[in-house]
Amino acid sequence: MFELTLLSVCSVSAFIWLALTFMPARWRMSERWEAVGNPYLPVSKLPSLSVIVPARNESTSLPQTLPSWLAQEYPESEIILIDDDSSDGTEDCARGIAEQYKHDVRILKGIPPPPGWTGKLWALQQGISVSSGEWLLFTDADIRHSPNLWRGLVTKAMNEQRAMVSLMALLDTVGMWARLLIPAFVYFFHLLYPFDKVKDLRSKVTAAAGGCILISRQALDKIGGIAGHSDAWIDDLALAKRIKRAGLSLSLSLTKSAVSIRPYRQLCDVWNMVSRSAFTQLQCSWLALIGTVLGMSILFIFPIFGIFLSGIGGVYYITASISFFAFLLMSVTYIPILRFYNLSLIQAFTLPLTGTLYLTMTVSSAINHVVGRREWRGTRSKIN
Repeated sequence: MFELTLLSVCSVSAFIWLALTFMPARWRMSERWEAVGNPYLPVSKLPSLSVIVPARNESTSLPQTLPSWLAQEYPESEIILIDDDSSDGTEDCARGIAEQYKHDVRILKGIPPPPGWTGKLWALQQGISVSSGEWLLFTDADIRHSPNLWRGLVTKAMNEQRAMVSLMALLDTVGMWARLLIPAFVYFFHLLYPFDKVKDLRSKVTAAAGGCILISRQALDKIGGIAGHSDAWIDDLALAKRIKRAGLSLSLSLTKSAVSIRPYRQLCDVWNMVSRSAFTQLQCSWLALIGTVLGMSILFIFPIFGIFLSGIGGVYYITASISFFAFLLMSVTYIPILRFYNLSLIQAFTLPLTGTLYLTMTVSSAINHVVGRREWRGTRSKIN
């Protein structure tokens, strides 16, 4: 009975992976954009731009990121940094860097969020309310921008007639845990939200990456601002969903032109990032969680069981062969993101382990929901 059950489950896994290999839009990572090698609008045709940065305890990040923003060649632009109750001298750090570069940075002293607002979105709202740009660029304080990123991104949005464009920043992969888990984070995100489908108005797939979002003020006003998703913990996905529902065009691309300097040296760094929002992504549904646990177990765990627990004999050999086939297929789909991050392709064989860890993080996220623990940049909020 056990061997037949294992054979059936591993066969389902192999079938799913075979189907996914014939859906390259979900794993080929072909939607990419870089600031270099793309056209720029003439300076005279560039609209005004407001760059809005929520910052909480970012005094170690700003010396590496703020200079990259100040060096952007974009004439009619402003940088608005919202100091969200920092305790590490973030405001003084930002002022010192701005003075060093002889460039104005508007720094707002953030106030506590009212009921119904998450900390990050309230910080963004404070920046939006005082901004003047025709276009708004939301970026995290730990994202470094390559030269001409602003000009190139605005050009992309206007040439493609997009209301919103977003970049999935290059994440830090220094250290064992980061190398193991960070490429998989992008891989799983892309499986769920194929970037090619995001820009297709006929598709219901919507997504964005909150570290770098460019949106026109006209589009933001049309959907009623960010107040419409003020309590969303996955704010980038919520914004993208509202934009597309309004019939507006958006896009999401991988890039190396926006680089996150936030380190993920320890397992807990990635664990906290994922567990903060994974259960929310399942709409806090226990049924969806059960389905996710079952699905990820079939995809990542059972093929390994099938290879190593098959024993000897006719049925066992078939199970092992099918399981190994599933293992090879999943490894193939992992190769493009490893190449993007310039990592060894041998790492493709670690996907079952990585998938198991992400499955555990998802369960951990559900536990956090039960006990009411969730936070952004150290700001803990109770989940009602």
